[in-house]
Amino acid sequence: MRVRRHTPVGHGEVLTEPAYSTWAAVATRNAAAAATWGGTIAGMPLGELRALARSEALSAAEEFSAGLGTRVAVPGAPDALIVMTGHQPELYHPGIWVKDFLLQRLADELGATAVDVVVDSDGFDQVELRTPCFSAGVGRCSAVLATSGPDGCFVRTPAPEPAAIAAFRESGLRALETLPAPALVRHFGSFCDALASASAESDDLASAITIARRRYEAAAGTTYLELPLSRQATRPSFMRFITHLALDAHRFATAYNAELASFRERTGTRSSAQPFPDLGVKGELVELPLWLIADNRRRTVWARTGASPALLADGEVIVGLGNTPDDAFEKLYDAGLLIAPKALALTMFERVFVSDLFIHGVGGGRYDQVTDGVIARFFGIEPPHFVVASMTLYLPLGAHVVTDEEVVEMEQRLNRLSHNPDQLMGEIEFEDLSERQRATALAAEKCDLVLAIAQPDADKKAIGTRIRAVNAEMAELMQPLVRQTVAELEELKTLRDAGEVLTDRTYPFCLWDPLEVADKVR
Repeated sequence: MRVRRHTPVGHGEVLTEPAYSTWAAVATRNAAAAATWGGTIAGMPLGELRALARSEALSAAEEFSAGLGTRVAVPGAPDALIVMTGHQPELYHPGIWVKDFLLQRLADELGATAVDVVVDSDGFDQVELRTPCFSAGVGRCSAVLATSGPDGCFVRTPAPEPAAIAAFRESGLRALETLPAPALVRHFGSFCDALASASAESDDLASAITIARRRYEAAAGTTYLELPLSRQATRPSFMRFITHLALDAHRFATAYNAELASFRERTGTRSSAQPFPDLGVKGELVELPLWLIADNRRRTVWARTGASPALLADGEVIVGLGNTPDDAFEKLYDAGLLIAPKALALTMFERVFVSDLFIHGVGGGRYDQVTDGVIARFFGIEPPHFVVASMTLYLPLGAHVVTDEEVVEMEQRLNRLSHNPDQLMGEIEFEDLSERQRATALAAEKCDLVLAIAQPDADKKAIGTRIRAVNAEMAELMQPLVRQTVAELEELKTLRDAGEVLTDRTYPFCLWDPLEVADKVR
């Protein structure tokens, strides 16, 4: 699939690609195609592994979702339709949040099971509320809820303590109360209430934020299931998938790197780190798109191929693998490791082995074009189609948006006052008649000079010098207009910069009413 659209611009505008009206048919076609797939995955028929993965995903999601404290759906049978989306457990913006509401709508219309994958294995710097504030002009304020240690991740970060939540609430409210929008204060306060109760019931940050979000959006009637990736990644089906990658690591890395190269060439991407780096290959050692999560750290996993297959992290063997697929799987499963997928491996697993339709955001839709190619090369199947969704909501702050074009226009006007002040003479009221008469005389002289300099025998140097002198004298007479224009230019720049703050579409979901988002997708 080729993602062509950019994020929507208009307030309340929802992007779906392809059109939402086609999603049900896409899911049905994907399910039908999956039923025809052949091949084996680490010694298990692909269809059998897919059935196991779907059953385990629904079981893990049902188990976690029972603790959300809100009404959730009972999962359907593993062979019925499953629709999915997912994201890191951040305070993400409505453009991401809208995927959950579209997921709910689609599941309701199809009678499918809806699952949101909580990517709690990802790292982060800090979880914060970002918001505009008017405390000293227009700026951005931040209230930090949690920070991560080196190589840390959401699932290994403890749930916030009451004191941290209280400080987060106080800091956020202090910023929001400077804005002319009392609703934002109410919404954020409600979310903090949900966060306080969720944190008291959670061991880790990811669970606390996920539970708080679901309690916050409960008024919108969402019932989809939540599936923490850390719980899915320890199930036998995912371990079988890892085993397959490890035992066929060279072929996988070749497919992975080739598709990255193709994507970069096709899109004109010059950075070797975009959309993510190539997998390293060093003789028998092959990098895998996997994390080992242990000792509150994330480390990249490598496969050692050859006579003694194994998985390694930081150059050390973390588990030896047998030479047969079943033996290798048993050793890996018995090791009890938490090995989580990075971006491409995550969506590859969910799209091939679990879901009938995966809903991406715009960014995920771009990088999963690479995943499409890897699926085709590595598994030898046509990749199941995914869909893309996003939305833009602006805070209700009544911002006047000044464009770059308006600023450029004012800059050009100031430039004309310096180089062609006669063109703007009609816009100024001179202090006395003598000043106007002098300015008028200078403008007439400049007109004569411009005509004279165009003559074949003109002394262009002397005339040019006099033109500059005339311009300078006129500009001096027009200083009031110059000063006014400079002030207007500075005000426009200030308004433009303020507009960028006030019309940022990426402020956290907890500043909006969930019913407003739900209404946009009905």
